[in-house]
Amino acid sequence: MSAAQPEGIVAVLRGHDPGQVERAARVLAESGVRFIEITCTVPDVMGVIERLHDLEDATVGCGTVISVVQARSALNAGARFLVSPACIPELVATARQADVPCVLGGLSPTEILRAWEAGATQVKVFPVGRLGGPAYLHDLAGPYPTLRLMPSGGIGLDDVSAYRLPCVASIALGSELAPAAAIASGAWDEIRRRAAGALAAWAQST
Repeated sequence: MSAAQPEGIVAVLRGHDPGQVERAARVLAESGVRFIEITCTVPDVMGVIERLHDLEDATVGCGTVISVVQARSALNAGARFLVSPACIPELVATARQADVPCVLGGLSPTEILRAWEAGATQVKVFPVGRLGGPAYLHDLAGPYPTLRLMPSGGIGLDDVSAYRLPCVASIALGSELAPAAAIASGAWDEIRRRAAGALAAWAQST
C-alpha cells in the first residue's frame, strides 16, 4: 500500500523468533491495527518486512533505525515508514527520497524541537511514561503548538485514552500490546484481546 502517516495505535514488535514476530504482525493486522513497526532488533528484520508486504489492511514500517544503512535496507525491504529512537537528521533525507514518513526520537524539549526542525513527520517521545506521561505532552504543546508526537514507553492499555491529545498523532505500544512471552508462546488470543482493548480506548477518546 502507499506510504501513510502513522496515526492512532502503532504496534511495535520485538522478539527473538522472526517467524513468531511475523505471525504476531498478521494477528494484529487481522485485529484492526493499521500500523505495525518491526524493530531492527528482530533477527532477519528485513526478511520479516519483506514477507509482510502482502498485508492489505496494515502499513508495515521499520523501527529502532539508527543509521542510514539500516534505513536504506528497510526501504528496500518494503518498509513504508521509519522510526528512530534518536534525532538523526540524515534519516529524514533518506526517507524523503522514498517518499515515506520518518519519525525521529527526542525526550527533552530541546531534543524534541531539534527532531521536529530536522524534518521529522512526527517526534517519538520515549520513554514518555517516566516523564509524566500525558501531562508532559500537554506541557510541551504550550510552547510547541504545531508538534505531532508519538508517545512511547511505559504506556499501559488503561492509559491509552489519556494520551488522546491534540498534539498526539499516534501512540506506540510495544510489550503492552504484544508481550514478548505472548509472541514467543503464540498466545494469539491474548494479543487479539489486547489489540481490541487498545483500539476501543483510542476510538472512545475521540
